[in-house]
Amino acid sequence: MLKGSKVSIDSNNSKQKHTNYSLHLPSSSYQNYENNLGDKNPTEAMKHNFSDFTQAETGRAQPKTLYELNNMLRRGIRDLFPENLWVQAEIAECKENASGHCYLELVEKQGDSDYLRARAKAVIWSNVWIFLREAFTQQTGSQLQAGQKILILVKPDFHELYGLSLVVLDIDPAYTVGEWALRRRAVLSRLEQEGVLELNKELDWPRLPQRLAVISSPTAAGLEDFRHQLQHNSGGFVIYTCLFPALMQGAQAESSILEALDRVLEHQELFDLVVLIRGGGATVDLSCFDGYELASALAQFPLPLLSGIGHERDRSVADMVAHTSVKTPTAAAELILSCLEQEDRKIEDMAASLLAMGQETISAGVRQLQFYKERIVQLSSVQKNRGQLQIQKIESELRWAARERLQQRRHCLDAAVQTIGLLSPQILARQLQRLDVLKLKLEAYSPELQLKRGFSITLHQGRILRSAEGLPPGSLLETRLEDGRVFSKTIQKQT
Repeated sequence: MLKGSKVSIDSNNSKQKHTNYSLHLPSSSYQNYENNLGDKNPTEAMKHNFSDFTQAETGRAQPKTLYELNNMLRRGIRDLFPENLWVQAEIAECKENASGHCYLELVEKQGDSDYLRARAKAVIWSNVWIFLREAFTQQTGSQLQAGQKILILVKPDFHELYGLSLVVLDIDPAYTVGEWALRRRAVLSRLEQEGVLELNKELDWPRLPQRLAVISSPTAAGLEDFRHQLQHNSGGFVIYTCLFPALMQGAQAESSILEALDRVLEHQELFDLVVLIRGGGATVDLSCFDGYELASALAQFPLPLLSGIGHERDRSVADMVAHTSVKTPTAAAELILSCLEQEDRKIEDMAASLLAMGQETISAGVRQLQFYKERIVQLSSVQKNRGQLQIQKIESELRWAARERLQQRRHCLDAAVQTIGLLSPQILARQLQRLDVLKLKLEAYSPELQLKRGFSITLHQGRILRSAEGLPPGSLLETRLEDGRVFSKTIQKQT
């Protein structure tokens, strides 16, 4: 076990704050530096090691080689930092070589900007890295990666060939997780100040969420669980899903999800709900869901968001700004199905209620019809009796009227017969005399008599010719005389 101190710099005070620490690593892996100084303090040791160089610099008689200079720097740094230091930094690059050593590039930025205040290289030797890697992964659920802020125990070292580097002896995983939590609170506070934190929650949840825009990685196990749950639902519901692929972890995840949201926005009228699913992972791997840009876009998205990022213990900022969040993709599918089942039950209840109302209405109608039927039978019997009496009365009246009318006609007929018997001989004589006169007149106007008197009749096409108008030259004419017929042809006509 090595003992040391944790050092942090107060921006308002140049004094260093020291906190005792304990490092649980094999003692054989490190060298004990505590006896190298003797009775000298670090400052005096540094001055002593540079004394020869100072004299040479002043007299310019004995220049130092580069190796000698770097060797003095190495010994000076070793003497200046006899104890190991706890250092806060952000990982800009993390690589592990074939020998099992882990090389880090550490930076410190100015506030929330990308301006670098400091940069240094660090190394974790393989015999230490094998322990730190496992411990860090177990406690954070994530491996060391770029973008993480870490608290590390280091030993400053200067090598004549490779220059200054920090030898990492231990890592505090709790600091990394705590830093992530602080950043998350800052994002939530900013969203609340901007008034957008609860915007998506204020949207109406769809009654029938059957058209889903799914944002996820195509290879995510959680996506397959989500689809399987929806496709094999017991209610037989038809649910349409459209995948908008995006990275779900790593440095590019946030921008990839934002691009997927933009694609969904172009076709928002086609969807009822946006589902963001991931399918498990480490706490730090959720850091892409805590970024301000993504959280702001999710909070202001015009469609309701269902978050099923898939972590049992922690909620990301994306979970907090989404309309509804669940722990896993499977739970997201179950929530959607429960909404459909609830609406299905409502429809079944309404159908049952309508059926009951219909049956009651039919029963009431049948009862009313039976009542009317019985009433009609009663009324028809009364009306029938009344009708029969009326018919009998009318029949009697008609018979009496017919007898009276017949009697009157008989009297009229008898009178007419008597009159005809008296007047018929006179009328017959007058009519015969009239017929004789008409016969004489008819004989006087007969065509044969006219022909005997010297007249003739001209016919054209079987009709009597009464006028020369309209008679064309060359027409064949027939002229009838008393003793025969003459046929002629017109040559010229005069009017």
